[in-house]
This record gives sequence, structure tokens and C-alpha cells, in this order.
Amino acid sequence: MLTKNFLQNLEENLQKTFCVTDIETTGQKPDDSEIIEIATVKVINGEIKETFCSYVKPRKSIPNFITMMTGIKDEDVKDALPVEPVLKDWLSFVEGGDYFCAHNVMFDYEFIYKNLALSNMPTTEINKFKFFCTVKVARMLLPDLPSRKLNDLIKHFKIEVEKRHRALDDALATAKILLIFFDEIKNNKQKYLELLETIQDDKLKSFEAAEYLSVPKERIYEMVKSGTLRVSETYKTKNGYDGYLFLRRDVEKLIS
Repeated sequence: MLTKNFLQNLEENLQKTFCVTDIETTGQKPDDSEIIEIATVKVINGEIKETFCSYVKPRKSIPNFITMMTGIKDEDVKDALPVEPVLKDWLSFVEGGDYFCAHNVMFDYEFIYKNLALSNMPTTEINKFKFFCTVKVARMLLPDLPSRKLNDLIKHFKIEVEKRHRALDDALATAKILLIFFDEIKNNKQKYLELLETIQDDKLKSFEAAEYLSVPKERIYEMVKSGTLRVSETYKTKNGYDGYLFLRRDVEKLIS
């Protein structure tokens, strides 16, 4: 998401280091799925500078539907390192970065965060990141586009990609989209500041508030309990759990 704070300090923010990340996994949820490939592209001062990519050896066989989608087979990862040493190398690579960026940022972040926790590895470095989600930004910058899925943005911007659903190729594509967005934001900064002003009463779900505040979703519930973040409305999720809605302006106050 774009925030007023980001736009008000745009020139400074665009010079920072964005760690554009993509992972391939055996499923949709980190509680019962594993990372099988991770890649990060560093965008520094508006330029693609460095890349990191590694297979990860899962504990279980890769499901057939994942192999069909990604092309990654069990034999490809049989000699790969398990998740803990790979994430150790990854943490060294992203050290000093300012923004964790991904297309649907919470998906990649939560997989990495939870695997760090499960491996009893420090989350200090990843906790320093601010978030930048290219899906959310695409919704603001391209409101008339029927879909903002990565594949559709790749087609829209005519970006050449060798292998879709591979971590490095998708991270590079996301980084190129990020740079296109940077140009658009620079050229129309006032327009987007005014747009944000008009939607300050929008209600954000927990995961959206987490993206705004660059914290794990679990932290949002702690903030609710402590009274740091005021709940505007509650609702029932499709799984029957209580969900919280927050006013965008209340969330903005916490980062201003």
C-alpha cells in the first residue's frame, strides 16, 4: 500500500533499498506447507543491483500440482540445503535493507517469518523492514485494470519473463513493475496524496493494517488488546473467526 508518510517523504524513500522477494512453496499456508525456492532482488536508489536465489530442500515430497505449476521436481531440490541454512544466507543478503517488497507481500513475509521462528532463528533483521506491496499499489495506480495478478501486470507492461512461477524470474518481474510504479508515483505525487486524503475513512482488514504498519498479523491482535489500535467494526470471516476492521486514518496516525 501507499501511505501518506511514504509520499510525503517520497524522494528519500525512493533512494532506499527495496528487497523484492518471491518464494515458491508446497502450498498456501506456512503452518502446513514448505518453502522450496526463495529469491530476492535488491532495488537500490531506483536501480536493480543484486540478486539472491536458492532452492530449499523440503521435508516432504513436492506435490504434483506444484511441480506442474513451477516445474520444480523432487530431484531438483534433493541436494539443496534445508530451510534454516538457506534463510541464514538470505538474512545476510537482505541485511541493511529498508523495505520488504513482494506481490502480495503478506504471503511471502509470513512464510519467511514463521520459518525463522520455527527454526529458532532471530527475526530482528526482518522486523526492521517496512512493507511495500505491489498488488496494493497496483490497485491504486491502475484502478481500471481488470486484474492485478502478477501475470496480468507482466502482460500489461510487456515484461519479458523466462520462467513464470520461479522465484528469481518472478522477483525480477516484480522489481521491474516496482520501478514502473516509482516513475508513475514521482510524476503524480500530488494526485496520489489527494487520493489518499479522500479515502481516509476506508476500513482496513487486519492483514491490511499489518501491511501498513509493517508488522506480523499477530502483532495487530496485540495492539487491539492493548488499546493501541482502535477497532472500528467487527465481522465474521469465512472460517467463522472474528475479524477486525480499522479506519485507515487511525492506522495512518501510528506511522506519522
